[in-house]
Amino acid sequence: MKKWLVFFYSITCILIIVTVVLFCINFFKERSAKKDIAEEEKKEEEEKNIIEYKANQTIRVKLCKTGEVVAMDINDYLRGVVPAEMPPYYDLEAIKAQAVVARTFTYKRIDAHAEGDGIDICDNYAHCQAFYNKDQIIAIWKRKGYDDETIKKYWNNVNEAVVSTQNEVIKYNGQLIKAFFHASSPVRTESVEEIWGGEKLPYLVSVENEESEDYDNRTSKVEVKFEDFVNKLKEDNNSRASLKTEDCKSVKICDYTTSGRVKNIQIANIKVSAEKLRTLFGLRSTNFTIEIKDNSLVFNVVGNGHGVGLSQVGADTYAKKGYSYRDIINHYYTGVQITKLD
Repeated sequence: MKKWLVFFYSITCILIIVTVVLFCINFFKERSAKKDIAEEEKKEEEEKNIIEYKANQTIRVKLCKTGEVVAMDINDYLRGVVPAEMPPYYDLEAIKAQAVVARTFTYKRIDAHAEGDGIDICDNYAHCQAFYNKDQIIAIWKRKGYDDETIKKYWNNVNEAVVSTQNEVIKYNGQLIKAFFHASSPVRTESVEEIWGGEKLPYLVSVENEESEDYDNRTSKVEVKFEDFVNKLKEDNNSRASLKTEDCKSVKICDYTTSGRVKNIQIANIKVSAEKLRTLFGLRSTNFTIEIKDNSLVFNVVGNGHGVGLSQVGADTYAKKGYSYRDIINHYYTGVQITKLD
């Protein structure tokens, strides 16, 4: 009986040892396999980045604050433009649409040599497009209170929007379009000639627009004292030297655009364009009404921006309804084609 117990004990010990050895072998095999997979994924990502950079070109960006001209890959530039121009929490398809629009805007600017010799584009949003490098963007997001996980998600969306649409631009009849965009145009966008005059562009016409009503800057108000109003108009144009503060009491809207925005106002016998007022007095858009008080004018404004081309709030609204970035682009730019650069 004792011999059987010794034999049984010995067999049990051997089985335990074999089990432990097999477990260790399996553990290290799995660990090695995971390491190999991680290294392979890293290699693929590095190769992807190399391919991506080889497929692009270097552009020269003027940093207006310092005057420095920096050469960078077009995709790095777009990664800085897209989140500088559009909120990072918008739907991915809206961000993709913004990436294609920004790329088109950039190449159109380069083709026109709009910045002169040695510069392709600048980082001034009022002149070209807003741009921040990755560190600046992350710092801005941190100041807004986004945690690390959210920042990572937003940056991945920006990167995906740029890379997944790589080399895609918008053309009309084989030519790059003037890819104007703005923040918000409730109800309708605007035809380009109504805002800046000049030629009509068949792809920049007024179209119906649907926007979420919870947009923070959907409505705004600007109040201007009579004296300040008249003085600024005079400073802008000497032909308005005859204007008096009491003329403000009879200010009225005299012309509207086809989309329903204000085109001109009249003060005394002088017409002033609404777009000029938007610039002089910081109005968010030319879609406004005027309220005349005892010694001031109140502009009650709807929307944000010039109203031409893609509406960013509208793009996000349509994306949340299931529109693809191509659907969004084709909605705002009439009769265009989305093509790959040669």
